[in-house]
Amino acid sequence: MIGVDWGSSNLRAYRYGPDGTVLERRCGGPGAAMLGPDAFEPALAAILTGWTDGRVPIVLAGMAGRRGGWREAPYLPCPADPAHLAAAAVAIPSAIGPCFLVPGVSTRRSDGVAGVMRGEETQILGAGLTAGTVVLPGTHSKWVRRTEGRITDFATAMTGELYALLLDHSSIGQVATREPCDRPDAFTVGARRALAAGGIERVLFSARAEVLLGTLEPEAVESFLSGLLIGGEVAALRGLLDGPPTLIGAPALCTRYAAALALADFPSAQILDGETAVARGLWRIGRDIAALRGPDGRGGLS
Repeated sequence: MIGVDWGSSNLRAYRYGPDGTVLERRCGGPGAAMLGPDAFEPALAAILTGWTDGRVPIVLAGMAGRRGGWREAPYLPCPADPAHLAAAAVAIPSAIGPCFLVPGVSTRRSDGVAGVMRGEETQILGAGLTAGTVVLPGTHSKWVRRTEGRITDFATAMTGELYALLLDHSSIGQVATREPCDRPDAFTVGARRALAAGGIERVLFSARAEVLLGTLEPEAVESFLSGLLIGGEVAALRGLLDGPPTLIGAPALCTRYAAALALADFPSAQILDGETAVARGLWRIGRDIAALRGPDGRGGLS
């Protein structure tokens, strides 16, 4: 089997052995946001050169299944587990091999707020957790509830997108230096401030004010702002936790979330690598597709 994690800006592919071991990894190629529907198959063929004879099933998670992507894979309402995702996978015949787009997952919470995710569901299922809360930091962070092996509910925080917008298009970014400078001390101050305030509304402008008053160095603004936003996210969503969550994603960003959670009295968050989780999740869903549609997946292509 071949697994593909196709994000908006990146593409990663995994070639598996019969037991699910990843034999080879490749990355590169265009992100899904750069491609029209007719460009996905040629881009995929280029990165999979030498891996397939046209019969190997290919399981794709992420933005290839978005609206306007290769083919839309409609969102699957919660609760969802690997078998549900496999059954709802959209089959695409291609010269490369039988392809299956994993659907995203949707929710409508008890307060009426809707949510969607695409790609994160595969990471969560690959983590092998059966219960508890999983947090996936990123552009649109997800806080996901797991019950008896199923994704039962989730909430989204636009923390990463707000961070980029504020640095690039606000008065806060005007007082920040753009040279990379990791300042854990400034991050901690920002996170403590947002947690104490219960959110960011009353404290966000302080990222600019502190510089103008000479109490925050311009090179520390990025870390301070990150602390404010992540601390505000934890303050807003900590009610979803009944214990330390599992963090899945890039190690550096997860470390910041773990620090903010510790300040909020959740000191034992476990960190899992996002790439490892998505590779395992693709294999798990692909195994269920094979069980439902035959070993080469072609039962879903008739």
